[in-house]
Amino acid sequence: MFRARRYRVLLVFAAVFVLTTLHFARSRDWKQTAVIETPAGDHSSQSPPPPQVPAQDNSKSPSPPNSNSPGYPPQNDFKSPVGPGSAKNDKNKEPGLSHGSGSGSGSGSTASTDASLKSPGSGSSDSSNEKKPGSSSNQSPTIIGDASDEFPEEIDHGGTGRLSVHKHPNGPAAHWVKTPERFPIAQGELIQLPKDMSKAMPKLQAKPKDETSADKQERLQRLSTIKAEFKHAWAGYKQVAMGHDEIKPLSESFDDPFNGWGATLVDSLDTLWIMDLKDEFSEAIDEVKKIDFTTSPREDIPVFETVIRYLGGLLGAYDISGQKYEVLLEKAEQLAEVLIGAFDTPNRMPVLYYRWTPAHTKRPHRASSKATLAELGSLSLEFTRLAQLTKQDKYYDAIARITNRLEEFQDSTSVPGLWPVRVNAQGCAKYRPSRDAGKPIEDDYEEFVATNTSSSGVATPTSSRARKPYAAPTDIDSYIRLIQRQTDIDLSEAELAPYNRGGNSASSASSTSSDSSSKATSEDSTSVTEKCDGGLELPLSLRDNRYGLGGLADSTYEYLPKEYLILGGANDQYKKMYKKAMDAARKNLVFRPMVKGERDLRFMASTSSLDPTKPGVLSSTDLEYESTHLSCFLGGMVAMGGKAFGIESDLELAAKLTDGCVWAYESTNTGIMPERFRLLPCSKDKSCEWDEKLYQADVKKYSHVLDSEAEARFRTGESTYGQRVKMNTDFKPQELGENGVAVPLPMPGSMNPHDNNAAYNKRDAVTAGRGAAVPASNREAPRPAFVSQSEGNEINDRLPSGMTHISAPEYFLRPEAIESVFIMYRLTGDDTWRRKGWKMFETIIKYTRTTVAHAGIKDVTAPKPAQKDAMESFWTAETLKYFYLLFSDPSVVDLDKYVL
Repeated sequence: MFRARRYRVLLVFAAVFVLTTLHFARSRDWKQTAVIETPAGDHSSQSPPPPQVPAQDNSKSPSPPNSNSPGYPPQNDFKSPVGPGSAKNDKNKEPGLSHGSGSGSGSGSTASTDASLKSPGSGSSDSSNEKKPGSSSNQSPTIIGDASDEFPEEIDHGGTGRLSVHKHPNGPAAHWVKTPERFPIAQGELIQLPKDMSKAMPKLQAKPKDETSADKQERLQRLSTIKAEFKHAWAGYKQVAMGHDEIKPLSESFDDPFNGWGATLVDSLDTLWIMDLKDEFSEAIDEVKKIDFTTSPREDIPVFETVIRYLGGLLGAYDISGQKYEVLLEKAEQLAEVLIGAFDTPNRMPVLYYRWTPAHTKRPHRASSKATLAELGSLSLEFTRLAQLTKQDKYYDAIARITNRLEEFQDSTSVPGLWPVRVNAQGCAKYRPSRDAGKPIEDDYEEFVATNTSSSGVATPTSSRARKPYAAPTDIDSYIRLIQRQTDIDLSEAELAPYNRGGNSASSASSTSSDSSSKATSEDSTSVTEKCDGGLELPLSLRDNRYGLGGLADSTYEYLPKEYLILGGANDQYKKMYKKAMDAARKNLVFRPMVKGERDLRFMASTSSLDPTKPGVLSSTDLEYESTHLSCFLGGMVAMGGKAFGIESDLELAAKLTDGCVWAYESTNTGIMPERFRLLPCSKDKSCEWDEKLYQADVKKYSHVLDSEAEARFRTGESTYGQRVKMNTDFKPQELGENGVAVPLPMPGSMNPHDNNAAYNKRDAVTAGRGAAVPASNREAPRPAFVSQSEGNEINDRLPSGMTHISAPEYFLRPEAIESVFIMYRLTGDDTWRRKGWKMFETIIKYTRTTVAHAGIKDVTAPKPAQKDAMESFWTAETLKYFYLLFSDPSVVDLDKYVL
């Protein structure tokens, strides 16, 4: 009996072991862990047939990877429909695009990893689907992911602007294939590029002043010094990371956060030309020829980041080099053909994290219910310029529809004239809560969530779409993503039914009866995507109903005057939208800070979450008096808008906004501006003399508020805007301890005082960039790492006079401040701006130079600041370029001929 029981126990353990092994093996298949929405039941009779993928032609389709050429194979057979020398630039009618990436560094964007994406480094999906080296070129491209015959609609839930990837050792596993559009625009209905650009445009640049021989010698010496620093950075990139997105200057390695196509290479092309580094430019062109934009180790494309770094870089270099290098335009068209698929949605609002693989491009798509404003509204310059060069209206049509939706929405927001930092772009769900007088806004939000949830507390879809269950994750990173999804109620998923213009969509919750279910099912498969053709709406989450011209919104406003200029004034729409926005900003957001010496400075505030039922009603308690490095673009934008649209008074405002950022540089121990800091506003009806008691009271008050928030949020695992938090996108499942043993990192919300090496997107900046810090409960937010109590106190002990708190003391090599200084010099001719710019340059180089390149700084208030192992592409593409142009002859990249 004893022996029988023993064997029985062994058999049980063996069975458990086998089942466990099978379970974890299945869990490793990302196709099962991805969230895939499928219609409930059988819809074979209602669902549209899958689109026919055209057969590949050997002469046009991308070649498979070759074992003799590592990485991406050259793609030389893509032909541009534009012949050599066509669409030449006329300086009086069609200003060129000197650099499509604009001025920004960072919106982008946003930042949580979508669980449906592969983990970095995974390279391929199913090994059985990989193309083998040396395979014949006439084979169909391999499909990554689920190749099912069903085509469920894909909703853009956002993603990560920066997501490091690794190239597959045997070459790419799949290639993009052009598929028929699900929601095409008839050729006759395309919004055409304005042809009449005969308006006399106002002159922007001031007449240069005569300079003495001594002044010229000094200027040329400074110009040479700036060029030498660029050559140092470029040499390091060329030696260590050529063809990769970025160099890591401390570890002397590389990183590929932007699809691995060579972001620094492409983004810096125009700088090479401007600095007369023609040999280096020719070498870079040879590298560009090797880029294949039809494939990537990353399964999604961050559309905004890709447009500003790659498409803008290619077009800017094409224009500034005299349109002599046709390969630049050809590569731009190749990339644009991939990106244009992101606009194939019912309302033509783009999917901002576009899944490019054939398995996904043939599915219907829908835009995000919480699209970042800057990512949505900052595609116009690059696509417009491409339309001008190729004479293809489809590129202009794509962004013109976004502009039209923004214009329709501009007067109906909580701050008329401005847009919230996140918008509902799906076109089929609307948030219109009823609100009782005197009822807290948080109660409305909870009530609205309650009306869209079942008795079990789970969001109830209004259609009968169902989700495939998750397989249990097998690593800490997957668990983190799973926890984030299950704890964050996404109202966009609770409102999948088409929005009923006659009433609140919340009232159309699905019934559990079979009749109601079948009815919703049949309507869903045939009309959900067809009826989701509405415009932009207020965000579904109250926390996203915030307003400002800084991060997450910035370049949408910046591109308005620039788009007007690049179109030669042929579309007054951008002029009207800009004037409305600036009127609202001047009235509600501009403030003067209290600083020593009574220096007359200006900054732009932002709002906290606003009550959507009370548009236009703002109080002082609704404003956040913080500034970020990303918002320093405002001085240049306001100056350019003032000149272009004849708003003379704005030139004075522009000077004060720019000088505010110069003051922020001059105020710290290093002479470099911190990423994010708080200021004490002066009362509008009183003088602005320095008041030490008032200043110290605000420092103490604000620190107390932050300490309370940090303690409360620490318990719940959420992030805060305060000194205890730095947003960290460099989170890894494990790291090596002192003895070389892998040590798991803590889950979100746990204390990790040593991990403060944050990485930020170019325009997005999740902790401060032109991006406001966002709560971790938002899916776009990265995982937080908390700063220790002692470190936070040290930062505040080094507070410069005038700053009441520094919540992000880093410097990421950003260009916004020097960009505005450069524009102010070109538009005024005042040499004061050159002197201020040179002082900024000297301090930046002093603390950022490394053996092989340049690196960001962790804490600009520290006496000896530590460096960050990162050099983003905008350092060579923008920051050093603007320093160089500041001391160049004004005829170099004349702002009356080029739009930067």
